[in-house]
Amino acid sequence: MRNSKTFPVLLIFLALTVRLLFLAFFHHQVYSGPSTQFEQAFVALNILEGHGPKTFKEPPPVVDPSNPTRILDPEHYVVPSPELLPYVKEVTGYSFFLAFLWLITGTKLWIFAQLAQILLDVLAGWGLYFLAKKFFGQKAAYFALLVFAFLFFEARTNVVPYKDIFLFYFMLLIAIFSGRIFLQRRKSFFWFFLVCLFTGLGFYFMTTILLYPIFLTAVLLGLKRIQFRVAASFFLIAVVVVGALIFPYANYVRNHRNDPGVAQPLFWYRFWLGTKVQAFYSTQEERFEDYFKERMKASGLTLEELCKQEFFDYVRTHPFQYAAQTLKKLCYGTFLVYANAGDCTYPNSWSYFKSLHPGARFLDYARNFPLRILGMALGTITISILFPLSLIAVFLLGREKRGAEAFFFFQIPLYFILLHMFFHYEARYLMGTLPGYLPLVGYLLSKIKLPWAKI
Repeated sequence: MRNSKTFPVLLIFLALTVRLLFLAFFHHQVYSGPSTQFEQAFVALNILEGHGPKTFKEPPPVVDPSNPTRILDPEHYVVPSPELLPYVKEVTGYSFFLAFLWLITGTKLWIFAQLAQILLDVLAGWGLYFLAKKFFGQKAAYFALLVFAFLFFEARTNVVPYKDIFLFYFMLLIAIFSGRIFLQRRKSFFWFFLVCLFTGLGFYFMTTILLYPIFLTAVLLGLKRIQFRVAASFFLIAVVVVGALIFPYANYVRNHRNDPGVAQPLFWYRFWLGTKVQAFYSTQEERFEDYFKERMKASGLTLEELCKQEFFDYVRTHPFQYAAQTLKKLCYGTFLVYANAGDCTYPNSWSYFKSLHPGARFLDYARNFPLRILGMALGTITISILFPLSLIAVFLLGREKRGAEAFFFFQIPLYFILLHMFFHYEARYLMGTLPGYLPLVGYLLSKIKLPWAKI
């Protein structure tokens, strides 16, 4: 099967099958992580009505009253009040994606977003295959696809109708474009322009992508793929192109963030959350928010103002402890990233189980929810092995005098890991690492001689 043209098709079909199975199990399940999932739908509904990026002042119920773990389709929302507010709390790229899908289909169902994301995952699989093949050969590309097919945390995130998965798609395109620059092909300015263009568009889905063109420029300069004057030009292109693309959003936020009743964007909240939450469990964020409710009432400050104040007070008084916690979190974020490949609802969580059974052991919880434990294990393992396997691949490539190629891919997860080590993060925040991890893992597996698998 070494030269078979059908083998990558079979691997893509395998990846599709895994994701369709996840969809069959979880198509209407509430996902406890993305707290703004439904707000994106509210904004999409108002975009379809011609109101622009606005949300409801009084949001409608979004779960089935008889089953709080089952989400309602937006076409069944009953809005209690027509009064609207500008929405600036999160970027709204996913809202426009939903509005576009619902405009085409003529019905506002989550299933269309989920099917569209599965289709995009299939296309991403092809992009991943050709990227790995270009740098490391066909065998490595096969293995990269095979790992992708069984990347359970990614498959679970893929069938959640929310924006997290789009970071993977945008970063894959950016990796393909930047790969042309790394290989020193012609039209490097054109390819970098595309990098900046898709960074600007990707910002509207996940803001963490914003600084990547600057980071990439520094990497390409360090790897001697571009000269200093080219790097300076790249820097200016990044500032102009990305800045022009995000300006409409920044201007809208500036004009409406202080309007009465408008939920402000959260920045310092995420810094302080990243300091307080150590274990990378989404349910800890709920307890973190509860911690601030009384403080907000007593002080009269907003959540963002209070978090900024507490964050700086803590860093000033405990600088070394903060540094140690950040390094500890960095280790968690590279070798033990919490993810879930199964049931993610809060009523079945360990935190909720403890609240109902004070003094209960985790073993008691595992006996009551064995499938939940299996999903947690599969999700966490399938992302946590990527970093150490990539390190081994970087070492082997270095021995082959291909260290530049190794670091070109490794710098992609490095960017997100170094950025997120100051924040609270889980696997779904690290989707952008996959275009760097998977080709390296594919290369590593291609070096293992399996007597029963002659690919």
